[in-house]
Amino acid sequence: MREIIDLEAKEEVVPPIQTTQKQQKTLGKMAEKMAVKILLLLQDNPALSIPELAEKMKKSESAVERAIRKLRQSGLLKRVGPAKGGYWEIIEEGKN
Repeated sequence: MREIIDLEAKEEVVPPIQTTQKQQKTLGKMAEKMAVKILLLLQDNPALSIPELAEKMKKSESAVERAIRKLRQSGLLKRVGPAKGGYWEIIEEGKN
């Protein structure tokens, strides 16, 4: 006899990962270095795509996407135009 499983009822709770202050600092530095690399690459060639950035940086596309998302949320980077044919614009501090 087949058992019917209610997937919504079997929701797993994943505890947050515990990190030390040293680990948090290291993670912050890594993310900051990656953001700086992205901004430098885009300064030279604003038309680079995420896959191209990932290849040049030897990182995964998802890691680059995450870093770009943070740069966009912080107001340092914006996309102008469509996904194909558009370009990245670096927002200077003090500029709206």
